Order: sequence, then structure tokens, then C-alpha cells
Amino acid sequence: MKRFPLLAVVLTVAAVAAEPTWDWGEARDEWASSPEYESSKALCRRVRDREPPASDRPDSATAESLKGCSSEALYFGIGRPADPVRARQCAFLEAETEEGSPFAGRSMLMTIYANGRGARRDLDVAIHLACGLEGAPMESHGRVTRLAELKAKGWKGDDFHYCDDITSGLAMGHCADHGATIEGAKREAELARLSASWTAAEKQALARLRQAHEAFADAHSSGEIDLSGTARGALAIAAEEALRDELLGLVRELSAGRAPRYDAGAHRLADSRLNAAYRGLMRATAPAEWPGAVTREGIRDAQRAWLRYRDAALAFAAVKFPKASRDSLAAWLTEKRTRMLSAEE
Repeated sequence: MKRFPLLAVVLTVAAVAAEPTWDWGEARDEWASSPEYESSKALCRRVRDREPPASDRPDSATAESLKGCSSEALYFGIGRPADPVRARQCAFLEAETEEGSPFAGRSMLMTIYANGRGARRDLDVAIHLACGLEGAPMESHGRVTRLAELKAKGWKGDDFHYCDDITSGLAMGHCADHGATIEGAKREAELARLSASWTAAEKQALARLRQAHEAFADAHSSGEIDLSGTARGALAIAAEEALRDELLGLVRELSAGRAPRYDAGAHRLADSRLNAAYRGLMRATAPAEWPGAVTREGIRDAQRAWLRYRDAALAFAAVKFPKASRDSLAAWLTEKRTRMLSAEE
């Protein structure tokens, strides 16, 4: 593969930003031909030459230091302090290889120039960049129109966001993943804080618990959530995120000594209710296979994964919180699972 000097790479990035592979102002396919879109297309044609200032692009030394960077992480402060200037420099580099990604390259540059964070605000530049983001026609029209309206009223805010104008299931999935990335970093920070003084054995038990829980979250989202619609990506991510929040809550409550208290009888009753809910689903009259939707096999696989997660949780508590009642924790987890299965009916 032919290699180019780093300065040439930076110049190539500039060319990519100047010549997007797709332009809303020139879109002529069937879905984009509605007369209602002509106003935003005309805006795109008027600003087609409004490239970001050349001085905003990274020099060769900065580009070298930003190899492998993520403008998303730098701009939003994911797992690190936010650095909008570095995010802008990184986004220019990403533009060469990340075209089409809503949280990298051209899209992040649009956000930066719209909000005036990391670069001087220039809404004409932001509109030009938005015009090169391929997506659903209503999304393109809405995003370009909104940026023009912000310019017209002299907007000085800094909360313009790609996800504010989404209309398609695909974009919903991208935005759900973006939100999950941000929340995941927060969870990791809290778990690190909670476990900072734990022993190696306690941390290993937590790692095994998290592995079993992640397998359960994946089985639940793929087997117990209706994924037949265009928003299936967002729905699956939302289901997994809810379970990850629940796991953090479990560790938090155990660490604070606030876990609910049940006796052995309550555990037996909870287990009986769970078995009844599960058997009811397995006897349901629905077909065994629904393409893209919930299936008996999916529920069965998720239940097996939950059982492994439950056992890992009990093993973790025995190591880290030996004074916690095994029956009490098992009843608590079982009740949560029963509510999940009951919602499937």
C-alpha cells in the first residue's frame, strides 16, 4: 500500500471536507424529490463553498499526536476531560476515513462549528457540513433548516446535537449507541470508585459477575425484545443499558448495606412465581418463530443466561459481602426477573 507523508494526509483531509461524496443540495432520488425539501436544498447550494478555515486544521505535529483519536470522546468528555479543540483537530483527521459516522469526522465538525465549542462559531460552515451528511430526507431537511433558523435569530447556545433531528430507525440506533457510550463511561467510573479498595479476589469475583451479566443482557436484548421494526438497534441498546444500570444498582446497594431483606420462605415463593411465569410463556399459543420478534427459543436462552448471572451474583456476594443473606439476594434477583418475564406476556 502506498504511503504518503503526514502533511499530505492533512491536505487530503481538507479535500475530503471540501468535496463530500453526497450533497443534500443535489439529491434527486425518489425519496428526496418532494417540493417541501427545496428550501433546505437551496440553502445547501448557497453555502457549498463554506469550508472550515484552513488554520483550524491540525498541523503535522498535532496530527501525529492524535493518531487513533476519537473526536466523540474528546468533545463529549467520554472517559476523559472534554477537550473541544483537540476534538476539532481529531475530526479533521477522521473525515478521511469516517464519512457517514454521526459522531466522527464531518458530523462532529458540524457540531463544533454550530456550537462554537472548539472553534469559532460559524453556522454557514455548520450548514455546509450538514449538507454532506447522508441520511433520511426529513433528517437532512430538518437539520439544515434548523441550523439556518439558529443563524437567523443570532443563536449563542452550545447544545446543538446531531440527534435532535433524527427520524430514521438507523439514526436512532446510532444515537442510542452514543448515549450508551456516555453512560457506560460513567458506570465504569463509579464501579472503579466503589471497588478501588477491594482485594484482588473481590475484583475477580466482580469481573466474573460482569461477564455473566453481559451475556444475560445480550441474550435478553436479542431474544426477548421485539426487533422487527426499524428502531430495533435502539430498542436492543436500551434494553441492555437498563440491565447494566440495574447491575450497578445491585453493587451500589450491596456496598451501602441497603439491599432488600427476604427470608428463605420469600425466596421459595419468588422462585415459584418465576417458574410459573416462565412456564406460562413456554405454553403460549404464539408461533414458535416470529422473524425479528420474540421467540420461545430466545426466551429460553435468556432464562438460561439469567440463571448463570444469578449464580455469579450469589458467588460474588459470598466473596465480597459474606454477611449478606444468600436467600435474600436470590429472592431479590428472582423478583426482578419475574417482572421481566411478566412483561413479555
